[in-house]
Amino acid sequence: MDGQDSYWLLIDGYEDEPAAFGVPPYIGFHCRYIAGVLEKKNIPYKYLTIDQWRLKNIEDQNKLAGLVILAGAVVPGKYLRGTPISLNETERIISNMPTSLPILCGGWAIRGWRHRGWNPLRKNLFLAHWDTDATLNNFLENQQWKHLRRTAEQWDEWANAGASSKAVLEHPDLNGPLTYEVEVYQGCVRFKNGCKFCLEPKKGVPLWRSPEAILSEIKNALDSGVKNIRLGGMTDVYTYLADGVKELEYPIPNPKPLEKLLYGIREDERVNILHVDNGNPSIIAENIEPSTEITKILVDTLSDGAILSFGLESVDPEVHSSNWLNCDPEQAKVAIRLINKFGKEKGERGLPKLLPGLNFIAGLNGEIPEKTYKLNLDFLSELKKEGLWLRRINIRQVEGEGFQEIPTKEFKEFKSKVRDEFDGPLLEEMFPIGTLLKDVWWESHDNRTRLPVHLTDKHCSNEIHGNAGITFGRQIGAYPILIGAEYHIPLETQSNVLVTGHGKRSITAVETNLDINSVSQHQLASIPGIGEKTAWKIISAKAKRLSKNREKNAFENLEDAFSAVNIQIPELAYKILN
Repeated sequence: MDGQDSYWLLIDGYEDEPAAFGVPPYIGFHCRYIAGVLEKKNIPYKYLTIDQWRLKNIEDQNKLAGLVILAGAVVPGKYLRGTPISLNETERIISNMPTSLPILCGGWAIRGWRHRGWNPLRKNLFLAHWDTDATLNNFLENQQWKHLRRTAEQWDEWANAGASSKAVLEHPDLNGPLTYEVEVYQGCVRFKNGCKFCLEPKKGVPLWRSPEAILSEIKNALDSGVKNIRLGGMTDVYTYLADGVKELEYPIPNPKPLEKLLYGIREDERVNILHVDNGNPSIIAENIEPSTEITKILVDTLSDGAILSFGLESVDPEVHSSNWLNCDPEQAKVAIRLINKFGKEKGERGLPKLLPGLNFIAGLNGEIPEKTYKLNLDFLSELKKEGLWLRRINIRQVEGEGFQEIPTKEFKEFKSKVRDEFDGPLLEEMFPIGTLLKDVWWESHDNRTRLPVHLTDKHCSNEIHGNAGITFGRQIGAYPILIGAEYHIPLETQSNVLVTGHGKRSITAVETNLDINSVSQHQLASIPGIGEKTAWKIISAKAKRLSKNREKNAFENLEDAFSAVNIQIPELAYKILN
């Protein structure tokens, strides 16, 4: 390195894979493993998220000893709190670096860009095929770039070191809603003949981490200030250390190691939110007894709002066979019924304890839109008639080559019907008006995407509370519901809310414990049964009273305020105002 002040720079461009969350408020595990390598070798480094990079440039690039960029987002979607790095951004960052600087780029997005022909010509630039951390470790030891996979020993070593690295300690969300994503295992039990569109089977025979190793890493993370944990990296929580993985089409779930892991995590009182990853409905349906035991463990240990994403993908049998899908409609129904049986009850934050989510993918081979989409809708109707709850229905278009064109009109109609006929009514049934939801974390103003300006005092100061506008927030956890308040609330704060309305995939709400003597007109107007005119009358009455005597509150109580304008108090106002 050139001098004592030289350092490596790690840019976290975020990961978002089918079995890995890493877009804020999540901190992914691959960037932590990279940081873990640098930690173990005592090499000076700096950590920046791509969103931090967008706000500032490196002061003195001549002090850089090397650069690592992680780009791992492969799941398309809209993000609220952070935006994954793009290919154009990656190219700009690389082009602005000193020509002799060693640069390592890794992650599934890098592999995808390279597959599509991206091959930047630059001295000492390496695009990792496999594990970025192992590739970096080899370079630091031998000054040679080489595609490598980490060993089991390195996996645990770098995971533990990464848990107390700058990627955690200096993450901008550490004192906010940060959720620490843990990699429990790699790969899929369907490694022999997995779903054609999915990258997980490509990782081969599942590689498990022991409960002891995971608990050790989590302890280090909690020591670093982490409060929220998601057990990720799993294609199916029910097949963690399952029996018969290499021999059976439907491996037999083993409740014991999962029980040890989950109850072991819950023994530490520092853990706030605990959620898990995906579930395979066919495994559940074909192994109902051990799956029931695991479901009970999940309900007992997880925080409310937990979701098991079920990859049904399509109900159409032709699509099922053409794409080597794993789950048929009847298996999905059995699994959905089981999760509903034990998970419907609401927990402390007002959310059902454990519910299934359902994934559909359009554009798979064998799809005939008129037929396929109708079968999918019929399936959802059957679930609805049974009174079964789905916390989310995810509809996306297939990624990759070798699949069908998706007709825009038919796809939009299908998606619209799902949102209108199922998503919206489900939200209304699960969260009726007046439902109390606790600990909502407020993240953006007037637009669902957080912008750099939202981190300034203009948006975070208590002085803006109640001003005109919209505030968007979510509860901490996997796939949280988007909640909108029809006035400004200081960002990066938490509050409890009452549900006041429903969208197709979001909820309108108003904060509880608003003081009738300090409430704004916009806050009053957002309460059902009050409206703009009544709100204005109450604010006017308050102003008149204060003009006569500013030494005391304008209103003695809630009843006094509404009596002053000769209006009956709406039912929800009793729960919101004091």
